Amino acid sequence: MLRLQTISEPALWNRLASSLPITSALQSWGWGEVKKLSGWEPERIAVYEGETLVATAQLFRRSLAGPVSMLYASRGPTLRDLSDLPGVAGALKARAGGAVYLKLEPESGQSAETPPPEFAGMTLEETIQPEYTIWLDLNLGREGLLGHMDNMHKRNTKLAEKRVVTTIEGAEAFEEFWGLFEETNQRAKLLQHSKTYYQTVLREMNQPQGQAFISIARLEGQPLAAGLFVAFGGKVDYLYGGSSKENSNAKAPNGMHWGAIGWGIDHGYRIYDLWGVPRLSEGSHAAGIDKFKEGFGGRRVRFPAYDLALSPMYGVVTKALRLRKNWVNYRTRGTTRDVLS
Repeated sequence: MLRLQTISEPALWNRLASSLPITSALQSWGWGEVKKLSGWEPERIAVYEGETLVATAQLFRRSLAGPVSMLYASRGPTLRDLSDLPGVAGALKARAGGAVYLKLEPESGQSAETPPPEFAGMTLEETIQPEYTIWLDLNLGREGLLGHMDNMHKRNTKLAEKRVVTTIEGAEAFEEFWGLFEETNQRAKLLQHSKTYYQTVLREMNQPQGQAFISIARLEGQPLAAGLFVAFGGKVDYLYGGSSKENSNAKAPNGMHWGAIGWGIDHGYRIYDLWGVPRLSEGSHAAGIDKFKEGFGGRRVRFPAYDLALSPMYGVVTKALRLRKNWVNYRTRGTTRDVLS
């Protein structure tokens, strides 16, 4: 029998969430504070088997229409082992509170080539967070990581070391980051949150057991590439970034990433998550991003989503949400395909 305990203290929550092997920054206390801006209400639940911690689940509830709601664990729950997922999901039904379904996305880090495990009572469905990403092993160190890059990426990274100055900064670099981020999203026809949202990410993800920072590459004082990163549970995640089209020969995006990678190595982190690549690169809106990220020579991993239906309305609601997403995609980019599909 699994026992549920609500946790209401940030430091304790982050200590528990970061102590499990399968964890994510999106299950940290700070991320729950960020998502309140988008209408998601977090509940933090520790799951015990006797006195042993099995999982932590930061469940986000969102109203879809009137009393209709869903529950969602972004890149969660954190787990002792992936085999614990069915039992944990079953226990979390006690907190359903009328939700139509529960969506879970545990960050297991399984190879993208390996079919995800299936569990009785849950269905494999589309994710909310990017389903595929590339992980770099920071235990290799700088020279080891350079050795895993393709030849052009290695060359461009070494050029960036000579041509741009990359620094790790905080809120003082936000306006430069924001300018590059907006410029890139407009160029690529990508949606974005409000400016306040990203400022909140930078503030709230500096938390017990976690950090947030901006890596920015400049040429003669001019910002050319910047990324907003969060670090938690042994991983450094590249969440948002942008770059200028000017002075492309400076290879500033390589420099920006190389600076963040070095920070992760120096602070004892194990994994660098490049955060989001398409399922199939060919024909994808993000094919160029995929090619760039693949150049770092990391391991492609997959985070499948599991839905647990809690109401007969599940099929109707999820179909309506998919149709709405198709419309938003078409209005933004002229295609119903998702960016990372």
